This record gives sequence, structure tokens and C-alpha cells, in this order.
Amino acid sequence: MASGTIAVVIDTPLERSDADQIVGLYGPGTTAQVLAPTADSEPRLPAAMDHLLLGELSDAWATLKGHDPDARSLEQAATILRESLAELRRVGMTADGEVIPGDLIAALVQTISVGKAAAAVFVTKPHLVGDALHEDWSAKARRALGVPVIHFYSGTTKLLS
Repeated sequence: MASGTIAVVIDTPLERSDADQIVGLYGPGTTAQVLAPTADSEPRLPAAMDHLLLGELSDAWATLKGHDPDARSLEQAATILRESLAELRRVGMTADGEVIPGDLIAALVQTISVGKAAAAVFVTKPHLVGDALHEDWSAKARRALGVPVIHFYSGTTKLLS
């Protein structure tokens, strides 16, 4: 795809290789609208199951209970956003973004519907259960959006389906 605008969803800071892969797919003239959801924006049940599989019982319980984003969660997302914008700009992309404290898919649908993006790229850490059950953000976005959706794990080059 030549220059245009894409939505980039991140839950971990973009690595140099991630930014290189995005610019390789879309070109240096592309503009990225980056969405950095807070940790509590993840689908609850798959996220809680991930925590259980990793032996993180208190995190699993906190995820299931749900809560409004706290200052720490907002600051973590802001840091991820700031570092990722810097990486995208380093590879020649124009990049802007925002922290998403609520429903990520609704925010992404809004971004696409107002013409801010013609495709969505998800760069995330692995979400074992959600990815396996196709209940992760990218799977939900594919069902909700009428634009191409790409998903890869940060630090890898393998595209996920």
C-alpha cells in the first residue's frame, strides 16, 4: 500500500523491528494513528485465563472483577504510546495517537469510520487464550471493520490470522 493512513493498535512499546515491518508493509509516507489501550481494555475472560496459565492468580481475579482505569494504567499506556510514536517517526512515518481507556474496538471503529485510517495493524504481546479462540482484538476488529486487518506479535515477523 502506498502512502495513506493506517490505525496501529499496540499493547506493548513498538520495537525497532516492529516499526521497520510496518513501514515495509505500508511505506515511509504513511501516517499512523496509534491507539494504546489501557490494560483493563482487554477482553476479561481470555485475559484472566492468560493470567491463570502464567500462575498470576491475583491478576486473574483483578481482571475478572474489572475496574475503571487507574492512574498507573493510564500512565503505562501513555508511556507505551510515547515510545511507539518515536519508533514510527524514526522510520519516516508521520505518527499521532491516543490512549484508549475504554472499549478499544469502539474507538477503532470510530477512527476508521471518520476516515482517519484505511487499514488496521495490531502489534501486541501474545495473548494465549484470546488468540487461540479468536477472541483477541484483531479478530474482533476483523468482524467489526470493513478494512484490512493485520496482526503480528511484537518482535516477530510472523503475521497471525
